[in-house]
Amino acid sequence: MSASISQTRRLALAGLVVALGLGLDQWTKRWAFTTLRQQPAKVLVEDWLELDYAFNPGSAFGMFGDEPGARTIFIVTTVFALLYIATLLWRPPGEARTRRVAATGTISLALMAAGALGNLIDRLWRLDEVRVRIADELQFWLLIEHPVKLSESLLRGRNYLDLPRYGVVDFIVVYYWPERRWPSFNVADTCLVVGVGLFLIYLARLDAKPGPDADA
Repeated sequence: MSASISQTRRLALAGLVVALGLGLDQWTKRWAFTTLRQQPAKVLVEDWLELDYAFNPGSAFGMFGDEPGARTIFIVTTVFALLYIATLLWRPPGEARTRRVAATGTISLALMAAGALGNLIDRLWRLDEVRVRIADELQFWLLIEHPVKLSESLLRGRNYLDLPRYGVVDFIVVYYWPERRWPSFNVADTCLVVGVGLFLIYLARLDAKPGPDADA
């Protein structure tokens, strides 16, 4: 017998998780922008954890940030991912055998939605100056979009431009080895990773037989 929670309760739980995750993400990013930007890193645990502002115009780990059109691709991909997550929330895959498993599936999808929304909001509206290196072979998009600034930098002998770019605020830094740090991330990224992990657990337990205290 299925123990899935009702659709109304499932959507209410999802809405609560999304609101909490998204609210925490946006509040911490605003705090990082106003407090950590252009400031030394705040060390919380020596050689383990610190808060250090970084602005990421790319995807995960800053990849593809200098590619023209990358922002549009990220936005479109995120919108499609959110639509798919909404579909799964409306009609979950499989039948959960316990309420706990059903709730795990709902929370996992809601966390992924909160993370995707948090970074999508940044890519749509958050601006900051990003230093772009001028490569040995001049990037065509720099010549088209910023001819004046490019000319000024070249005349002054600079090999970089400071350009306003849309991107994501990252500020959490974890060291996995002395002097070796993981790429900085934010609350939205954390929601995404935890959500994916919980969703894999949910899928693995869909066909698992419930124990005697499963609904406790």
